[in-house]
Amino acid sequence: MDSEHESEDEFNNNDDARSDDNSERGDADDDATAATPAPAAPPDDSTIAVETAGTSTGGTEPATRTPLVLHPNILDCKTFDIMPCVLAVHPCNIYCMAATQCMRWVFTGSEDGYIRKYDFFSSMNGKTMLTQGQRHGQVDSVTKAGILISYWENEEQPNKQSPAATLSTTPAPGEDGFSTTAPGTSSSSSFNPANSNDMDIDGTLTHVKKEENLGDQILAPVASSSQARTTSPFEESKMSAVYSLDCHSEAVFALSGLESGSVNLWTPRHEEGTCHHVFRQHTGPVSAIKLTPDQQGFISGSWDHSVLQWDLNNGSIVRSYTGHGSQISSLSFQPTDMPPANIDMSSPTANCSNDAVLLSTSVDGMICLWDRRDPTSLPRKFSLPDKIPPWCLSACWSADGKRIYCGRRNGTVDEWDFAEGRFIQTIKMPGDSGPVSFVKMMPNNKHLI
Repeated sequence: MDSEHESEDEFNNNDDARSDDNSERGDADDDATAATPAPAAPPDDSTIAVETAGTSTGGTEPATRTPLVLHPNILDCKTFDIMPCVLAVHPCNIYCMAATQCMRWVFTGSEDGYIRKYDFFSSMNGKTMLTQGQRHGQVDSVTKAGILISYWENEEQPNKQSPAATLSTTPAPGEDGFSTTAPGTSSSSSFNPANSNDMDIDGTLTHVKKEENLGDQILAPVASSSQARTTSPFEESKMSAVYSLDCHSEAVFALSGLESGSVNLWTPRHEEGTCHHVFRQHTGPVSAIKLTPDQQGFISGSWDHSVLQWDLNNGSIVRSYTGHGSQISSLSFQPTDMPPANIDMSSPTANCSNDAVLLSTSVDGMICLWDRRDPTSLPRKFSLPDKIPPWCLSACWSADGKRIYCGRRNGTVDEWDFAEGRFIQTIKMPGDSGPVSFVKMMPNNKHLI
């Protein structure tokens, strides 16, 4: 197999997923496979056909998929030994991170407007070492450098449809000023993801521009000036800082928030950095994005105090969650229960989240719980304890979903009982630790990061 096409099949942990020329990248993949039992993704249809044909003619047997399971003692361990060993150097602040379910790839969003894709297994087991200058100021265990696979710009996509053209029955002009609909055909602007490569959605499902080969169809020019674009097709795109980021469990697609309030949908695995859809509704920077447990939609929170639920199948807004008075800081779904020790974490169906209960927090310290089964229900709010500053940048659930932890500005973490809505205690950090900007529960349900 050519090493240029190796990245698409790195999920298959067999000898066929290596380059024939025994290059350095192939050696790194060998070390990563030997040191960490990386899971193999289900092969695509073409791979299945080849393996079946080979088996019927006496060829090689199909490669078996090794499941990625949790350590048997991870749910009842008493201590953790956390030791950093890899440094992924960024030139600026990192605002958000996302990863595939099997931790094959890790994505970061930074202030400079770039989304970076790292190979986690090759970074942890690779041979790329840091320079002496990069190791300066780090602990002695940090010796390896993160393997950067690719990166792309988080660009503000121009809105290609004006309000006048949205209300018009005549289709919007294409790149050359001509209509993309042949005479006599329907000019309906209904959304069909299978037939569109570029779209803009403003919450009311505006016109979708279709980039397809029309063959010998006659293109009729559009004479009305009211259908002209609000932005020039040659206008340079503006890069936006990446304040929020989330990705599919197998990196089929990824979502990133922009300063303008839009959400871009990317393909990070194939045709990396290609923006396919733009969701437009927020009026402020999108500060939080969370995919629903079934990965058929996502929740977005913005500086405009709004929380929206989107349907990825048709691009429409399913529900609007109103109740916050400040910018949204975090979104999370309630875990159903402690994960079983034998669960295959590489499987997209290995989901331990309850999509019925949504937790959202805002910078003013408000904690809201939403019942997504009832679209008319009001949020259940947790009031601030006495003498607690009104600030929350992060909140999380316990591993069993029975408690909620909220990080505060004064270096404390509040613990709440979910069922009773009762404040339990305040966990104090050291006096010189500063504000708590992120909080997360370990799988054993006993340790908090």
